[in-house]
Parts: sequence; structure tokens; C-alpha cells
Amino acid sequence: MDYGTVEIGRVVKRISRFTVTVACDDTVVAAHLSNTGRNKELLVPGHAISIRKAQNPDRKTPYDIIAVQRDNRWINIDSLAPNRLVNAALRDGSLSLPGCPGPYVVHPETTYRDSRLDFAGHTQTGQEWFAETKGVTLANGTRAAFPDAPTTRGLKHVHTLTAAAQEGYKAFLVFVIQLDGIHDATIYRDRFPALAPAIATAQAAGVQVLAVTCASGPDFLTLARPVPFDLNLPFSEVVV
Repeated sequence: MDYGTVEIGRVVKRISRFTVTVACDDTVVAAHLSNTGRNKELLVPGHAISIRKAQNPDRKTPYDIIAVQRDNRWINIDSLAPNRLVNAALRDGSLSLPGCPGPYVVHPETTYRDSRLDFAGHTQTGQEWFAETKGVTLANGTRAAFPDAPTTRGLKHVHTLTAAAQEGYKAFLVFVIQLDGIHDATIYRDRFPALAPAIATAQAAGVQVLAVTCASGPDFLTLARPVPFDLNLPFSEVVV
């Protein structure tokens, strides 16, 4: 995913859930943050940040935030990016769902039971599947973890995938790690204790969990390679 022209500035302050002030040269501008996580370790005053002008020039926040630099790497915090990357990769065959060989017919935003899942589809042989994508921006060294904030919506999606697997569908939980330099991924139990046991139950029911890292920069994000996912790996948050 190429974002085109971006501007590099410095974080000034997060002033609300969705707004961050950014210093670009001698000007301070308001930028929209689409990511609903805590981002506490990223939106630190002085950190380099990439922004681009919004398509609507009359919007109160005239810029959108793309990525933040921490520990000499760019971490993409565009919440729309994971779905867009996975959608394209499922369609062009660059992302394969284990045990569910492509090519795939892909249907984004599909309702199953009482949840709206990111993707549904079927193979050429008629095997039906569901997939839910989650963006990961939290990391400590070479280990990434999800979530960085409590997510009752994410927990609901895990329960829905579990039900789908129990009813004979192929079901996948796909973690898109929005930065490079990652070797493995896990669940941050301390942040939302209910999630790890729910995923364990899902895996026992047949839900497959994938973690895919990305190549990232201030103006691009591309899927790179799968990395191991293990619920039992320890994780501690970087102290800001």
C-alpha cells in the first residue's frame, strides 16, 4: 500500500481520542487518528510521525496520521490498512489460508450470526470460510502482541469464529503486524485477560490463527511474511 505524498513532523500532543497535534516545520496542525488503541508508547511528544492531507479540505482535522517512528522503525497506525492489505492479498493469491487452497471468491463485511466479520468467501471447490483481521501495533523488540487496549468487539469476533468452526466452516483469525522486525506474536494477557482463553477455545474448535508481519515506512505498508503465533509467549509493555 503506497500512501503517496506524506509529510514528516513531530508529535506534539494527543488532545482527544481521535486528534493529535503535529509540528511540521514551524506550523502545528491537527491530524486525525483512526486507530482506537491506546498508542501510549507511540504518540510520545517528539516522536517522528508521518501525515498526509485529507481528501476533504474542509475537515476540522486537515491531515490523517499514517505512521509513527519508534526504536528506529516505522509503525503504521492506519486502522484501515490491515483489511485493505488482506483483501488484496486474498484476491491476488499472495495470502493463502491454511487447509483452504485458493483461488478464493471474497466477500468483505459479511454478517454471520450477530457479528459482522471482515471477510467471507469460498474456494473453487465450494469450501466456505470466514476470516477476521486485526491490526497489531504493539511490540517489544522482536515480539508483537495484541491487543493494546481492551476490545470487547474483538472478543465477540473470536466467539463468532468459534461458532462458525463448530458449524463446519473454515475460520481464520488474521493478525496483521503493522511494522517490520518482528519474529513472533502473542496475546497481551494483562491488557485484556478474557481474550487469550477465548482464542484457546477457538483454536480447539478449529479456528486457525495467522500472524503476518509487514514491511513498513512513513509512506507505505506491505504484507511481508508469516511469523509464529503462540498464546503462551510472555509479553511485557515497553515503559514510555
